[in-house]
Amino acid sequence: MSTPAPHFFMSYSREDKQIQRQVIAGLRERGVPVWVDVENLIPGSPAWEREIERAIRSAAGIIVLLSPDSNNSEWVRREISFAEQNNKRTFPVLIRGDEDDSIPLRLSSHQRVDLRRNMEDGLDELANALKDHLGVTAIHQRPKQGRKTQFDPALYRKMALPALITLIGLMCLGGLGLTASYVIGNLSRGSGTATTPATVEPIISETADDLETAVNVVTEIAIDTTHPTGRIVYTCQVAGDEICIINPDGSGWKRLTDTSLASYNASLSPDGAYVVFVSGQGDKSEVFELDLTDLELTQLTELGEYVSTPEISPDNRYILFTYRAGNNNRQIWIMDRDGTNPRPLYRYSGRDAHDATWSPDGSKILFAFGRGENNQLYIMDRSGQDPELVNETIDTRGHSSWSVHDRITLDMGGSFMHEIYIMNVDGNDLQQISEPGFNSQGESFSPDGEWIVYSGYTDVANRNTGSCEIYIMRADGSDIRRLTDNRYCDYQPRWGK
Repeated sequence: MSTPAPHFFMSYSREDKQIQRQVIAGLRERGVPVWVDVENLIPGSPAWEREIERAIRSAAGIIVLLSPDSNNSEWVRREISFAEQNNKRTFPVLIRGDEDDSIPLRLSSHQRVDLRRNMEDGLDELANALKDHLGVTAIHQRPKQGRKTQFDPALYRKMALPALITLIGLMCLGGLGLTASYVIGNLSRGSGTATTPATVEPIISETADDLETAVNVVTEIAIDTTHPTGRIVYTCQVAGDEICIINPDGSGWKRLTDTSLASYNASLSPDGAYVVFVSGQGDKSEVFELDLTDLELTQLTELGEYVSTPEISPDNRYILFTYRAGNNNRQIWIMDRDGTNPRPLYRYSGRDAHDATWSPDGSKILFAFGRGENNQLYIMDRSGQDPELVNETIDTRGHSSWSVHDRITLDMGGSFMHEIYIMNVDGNDLQQISEPGFNSQGESFSPDGEWIVYSGYTDVANRNTGSCEIYIMRADGSDIRRLTDNRYCDYQPRWGK
């Protein structure tokens, strides 16, 4: 009988399955075999507990994902105990919460990996420790990726400046021709003794055939160091509509609300300290505010009507929102930051005005104007005066976003055929940037304007309304990354600090 390949057993709480999937995928990409129950067993089946025991006995060690939920999980505690009884080494991994509420006493003295701030670096550290335990070389090298759409800034950020300095120095000392000869000569020598600094040679030898390409590569490395920061709030249908938050690298997922009423249309305050959202039932809803520090919830409005899409001004003084009384048309309202003095800002008889969003400097307001799902976009000043049409060819449901680079993003299309577009703030250069066929919508710029978050559907063919997930992409439509993977819908994302 052949000996089973070594693997690591993963112990976790069901509440952490989102991060668990990311950890498993990251470890497997780094060549670490992981055994997880949901891929091999049906939870609750008669053989489940027996197979768990068998998997731990045959494992090289046990990875424990630490969080407040796993610390309270009886099953996680039992799996740790069984692993200890069978002399299996434990590898604690802190994924969520604080050390006080996430680390059980029995693991408090263990060295652990922290994935809360930097998932990729933490996974590198964890993979190296696991490989070292297996006796495998503990150096992880991420796969080479294309320079244009698959560029990984985290890999080369520390190499960019030394590379640029080296090239500039070479050009100054020897002139352009000498530098070209120098670079190409080193490339052609192959296995010969290297005379270039170690920080430069790997970049050139992997991506350049001549000086011009080498300079372009290093220039791109120096410039293309953007990476997504901030946080994203969105509506998650965990149990009805609730508000969730996640980091743009997929870590830090947390459910923020747990109410009997539907909660939706969330956005972050300019400083990222608060979330404003709507909660209600049917045609009655109100605006609420959640303090992300202590999770204190405050109701800001008592209008007794339908409200939606609240957004705090960049100067943190006002909140825009959509208001509708009964079957009347929707209107754009504004109130003071604390919820006082709610009042109409823009309304028009026979047409809906809704989904208002601030310009980055707070001097203008972008909003949708029309009927039903057929709307155009207008811009007016913050006093609600002088609305101007942005682009007469636009036909959108309403949601849009305005970046610090004076670009506007929106979605258009028929049922289950939405695509994301981008254009200048004056309406020029309108172009589709989403990958066709995913019913992409609900877009929002990152604070630096370099990225866009949106919801896309994984089962468009069957028009599966529960198949929407959260994605991000660069503002030119490249480098698409999926953040969520659930059996329920995640939608209405808004990016903030």
